Amino acid sequence: MSQITQLEAQLAEALDRLRAAFAAREAASVPQPDQQALIDRIATLESENAELADELDRLRVKRDKDVAALDDLIAQLKPLIEEV
Repeated sequence: MSQITQLEAQLAEALDRLRAAFAAREAASVPQPDQQALIDRIATLESENAELADELDRLRVKRDKDVAALDDLIAQLKPLIEEV
């Protein structure tokens, strides 16, 4: 009987440790309020970054078109300047 009692006690201790570990794991996985604020801020900044990257791409395309237009104007003006 004492062996069964010892085994029951060991089993109870092991279950208690498992319950404590599981509770600690759950507590660690729940974001803390300040942690959630940081996660939200990161999401906002990533969204703003994506918008700025899109705007940068649009501005680069516009710049390339403007440079091409200036090159055309320079090419048109070059013969006129050489005549003077």
